Amino acid sequence: MLKKYGYAGLVFLPVMIMLVWVTEIAHQRNQGREVVVRVQGFDPRDLLSGHYIWYRIDWDKTDCTQFESRICPKLAFEWGGRFYVPENKAQALDKAVRDENNTAEMVFSYKEGFKPYALRLLVNGEAWERAVDK
Repeated sequence: MLKKYGYAGLVFLPVMIMLVWVTEIAHQRNQGREVVVRVQGFDPRDLLSGHYIWYRIDWDKTDCTQFESRICPKLAFEWGGRFYVPENKAQALDKAVRDENNTAEMVFSYKEGFKPYALRLLVNGEAWERAVDK
């Protein structure tokens, strides 16, 4: 009987660890305030990882007054990252972002002292899905 419960514990332990980890990430993400950061760059061609935007943050065009200290926290955001998009929308989004008449921005959940989390991509101030469907 003890062996039976031991195996059940071994099965549920990784599930519980994953649940606690995901809950902690969701909590951190929800505690931050939304900030909008200008981004540039796009690369939809990674066959192993799917399609994503490989973005770089453009601090020169970002409004730093939206942060608590009114200074851009460049070290917290590192240099950029990946934002995954559906494969069937990648080429249209590539065209929209590369157009010099458009502006691309990322909305992050950011709290000082914590890792920022990318929430959504904006093209010309609206959701990227709308920009692609135009």
